[in-house]
Amino acid sequence: MRVHMIANAHIDPVWLWPWQAGVDEAIATASAMADRCDEYADFIFTRGEAWLYKQVELLHPELFVRIRELIERGQWHITGGQFIQPDLNLPTAAGLHRQFTHGQRYFGEKFGISPKVAYNVDSFGHTASLPDILASHFYTSYVFRRPEQHQTALPANTFVWRGTGGAEVVAFRIEPGYVANFADLSGQLEIAIDAADPQLGHTMCFYGVGNHGGGPSKAMIDWIIANRNYDGHELVFSTPQNYFDAIADKRNLLPTVTTELQHAFPGCYSVMHDIKYAQRHGEHLLEQARRAVDAFAADDAEKAAQSTRLDAAWEDLMFTQFHDILTGTSIPSAWDSVRAFQGRARIIGEEVLLHTTRRWSYRALPKANAHQVVVVNTATQPFAGYVEGEPYLDFDDWNARWICDENDNPVPLQIVQPESNQLIPRILFHAEVPAGASRMFRVRDEPAPGGERPERGHELVATSTRLSNGVVEVRLRPGGIAAIAIAGSAVTGPGGVGIHLREDTTDTWTFHTDKWSEPVIDVLSRGDWKVEEQGPLRCRARLDARLGNTAIEWWVSLYRGESAVRMELRINFGERFRLLQMPIDLAQAPDGWTDGIADGAVDRTPSPSEWPFLDWSRLDAGGAAIALTTTDLYSHSIDDRLWQLTLLRSPKMAWGGGEPQTYAGRDHHTDQGVQRFALTLHLGAAAGEGSIAAAVSQAADPLVVFDRYEGMNRPAWGPVPPRGLWGPAMLRNLEAGRASETDVQLESGGLFRRPGHDYAG
Repeated sequence: MRVHMIANAHIDPVWLWPWQAGVDEAIATASAMADRCDEYADFIFTRGEAWLYKQVELLHPELFVRIRELIERGQWHITGGQFIQPDLNLPTAAGLHRQFTHGQRYFGEKFGISPKVAYNVDSFGHTASLPDILASHFYTSYVFRRPEQHQTALPANTFVWRGTGGAEVVAFRIEPGYVANFADLSGQLEIAIDAADPQLGHTMCFYGVGNHGGGPSKAMIDWIIANRNYDGHELVFSTPQNYFDAIADKRNLLPTVTTELQHAFPGCYSVMHDIKYAQRHGEHLLEQARRAVDAFAADDAEKAAQSTRLDAAWEDLMFTQFHDILTGTSIPSAWDSVRAFQGRARIIGEEVLLHTTRRWSYRALPKANAHQVVVVNTATQPFAGYVEGEPYLDFDDWNARWICDENDNPVPLQIVQPESNQLIPRILFHAEVPAGASRMFRVRDEPAPGGERPERGHELVATSTRLSNGVVEVRLRPGGIAAIAIAGSAVTGPGGVGIHLREDTTDTWTFHTDKWSEPVIDVLSRGDWKVEEQGPLRCRARLDARLGNTAIEWWVSLYRGESAVRMELRINFGERFRLLQMPIDLAQAPDGWTDGIADGAVDRTPSPSEWPFLDWSRLDAGGAAIALTTTDLYSHSIDDRLWQLTLLRSPKMAWGGGEPQTYAGRDHHTDQGVQRFALTLHLGAAAGEGSIAAAVSQAADPLVVFDRYEGMNRPAWGPVPPRGLWGPAMLRNLEAGRASETDVQLESGGLFRRPGHDYAG
């Protein structure tokens, strides 16, 4: 058998060290490997990830020139073609595509190379749609390490992997690992040979110091040269591409695998929630900004300028997709920088979205002597649903105002609590907005013509024990939801929907199990629900409670005409070695389960095992359906009737289960502090494929809502301000008779108002 010896140096730019140390290790490793290439004429080094080459190009241009020369003479091999080795479960589809688009573009521009072998040797699982994503970027092969055989049994370590969309790549699972920290490679080599299929006549064996860089030592290279014929096997310095080329004519011998490659470290699906939250929302924001540019930019020049900005923002988020960042397994000091990378990307996304939509509005929308509320739908799906906005009324209250559409038709609305405690009202109204288009509503203060109130038919009911919109009914109990039903048919069983704390003594990764089997130690059973809203468009109740050391605010809302239960959570988490979950007791055990993944969906079999998902999940039970959509939850399990959504975990950070040699008892735990969640349960017909797609689109591309005053004679309330805005100058005008008593509004507007007080004193 010919053994292709693959010289590599796995580099974690962030893990047990901050990103600055990752840059240092990248430069040092590249320099050392360039020296090894010069010292050994037939030695070949394999290195991927555009991020690393960018650091070399920026900080050590002379070394970058050396690498280019080594590539040209065949001693330095670029594989992978990605920006970095990311996590492959948690990024959005757009985020994963960007990894390959940006990486391939960089290698093409700098070296004239387009790698065909994708390479993620340390990622903690691989989504079932990855072959389809790879094939769309013209990859033919894939190299990975995890999951190991005891986590996911495979028929061979070289196989054809077929994605959920039907595309295929030839995949190779590394045995026994990509790192070798010893000069005698006998054990590494023998395990690699044992795992190989003799029919192929070829296999790969990876060697080199790694994780914090390094690469093969001289002693390793000398050992290979001295053992070129090892027990009848030929050892050759080689590359992954050479291996796949060598077995290309034997593809018919390879088994086909159609499953996802999962259950390496399921604790990574949920730990460090705030990092995952910022990443998911940030990736959606950048993709929304791109769509806005495509739909609303004035010309190609504006599109090019804004796309360049978005490319730069994506490089920050592609970096934070790295498999020891997004999975939440790095040291405490790394996270401030990670949040800064994510924040820089977010601000660019917000700026591009604002600049593009506002420039468009100045070009396209007419001026009017009226307060306008502009609603822009950047999504590729039409929007039909509820809109919230806070029209600025020059510090006046909403009072009897109303809104109309472009044809002067009154639009039903509901006044709800604003974000600020003073000065700004907030309204909720229904709108339909075509894909890639806009609507313009006007705020009116003259007497309404009637008809702006919702018609009767779907009555909202809100009490401390019950919410109903005439279609969906939610029964509330102290500390949770007692029952959910649609059209009188039960969705939940006796357990309803709750929140509990489970003991979790597993490490940060959860190395040794794929399920949460430790006991539940506390259940939220205290706290009464308070009604916040009673319609006419939305009813809502809130629960304030404590569970262990954690404060929980839980909102449940029903909207008029919707077959859905919307929930929000704000949790101030203060636990140690605890897992926070939302268990849902289903009325029936599901006979079908489908989870959303990047660019697709995967069917799964209910079991206690924890699984990652992306944006949505759908269950079928006895012909009835229930679906979940959320951008804020990332893993769950379904076992018989018990559906458990994992919210938060609190192991020590970057903790494998032991203690450092010097230990003073100081620990940092994950997920501490305030965390936010929004999720929607879609019931009946609303859990259909089209409805789920629309809900996912709305969550990923929230409407852009803004006030517009072009052409308006402000302020809207005329020559005399509301009573609460009177200051010394206004009081003097009144005393001098400069303002008519008929102009005075006695009970409106105002700053920091309290009973018996106002701004005027």
